[in-house]
Amino acid sequence: MTTVIRAHQVLVHAPLQTVFDYVSDLTRHPEWSSGQLKIDELTPGPIDVGKEYLSRGEVAMQKDRPNKIQIMEYKSPHRFGFVANDPDFGRVSHIFTFSEQEGGVLVERVMALSLNPIVAFLFRFFIYPLIGSPAMNKSLALLKVKLEKHP
Repeated sequence: MTTVIRAHQVLVHAPLQTVFDYVSDLTRHPEWSSGQLKIDELTPGPIDVGKEYLSRGEVAMQKDRPNKIQIMEYKSPHRFGFVANDPDFGRVSHIFTFSEQEGGVLVERVMALSLNPIVAFLFRFFIYPLIGSPAMNKSLALLKVKLEKHP
């Protein structure tokens, strides 16, 4: 298997705790997702390591694609991470880091997944550049607008 890692970042002009709280609430991700997305809690209670969710979203041409999600890291207000169990890509980790700089908060999102070498090649040179990267950039731009408009 080949591990593929992709990172994106955006500078948001809003308070650190506000940004962290908003991003770490997975049920709010549909508000800034670039695709059709719905996320429901599977386990009740506050956001913390181990909490589970079910997401249904659009990936490429697939609609209502299910992913079971689990919080893997929760260190307020600087680090938040979850793993999505994707039907095709397996375990896809998403780690967000939040750092104050330039009068705002730099939000960095790092996504990592393990793929067989042929799929990894296609992912690196075709799928991600044409679909994944534009979608990620659009989502982070929407996140910025959402947080700066309604801090």
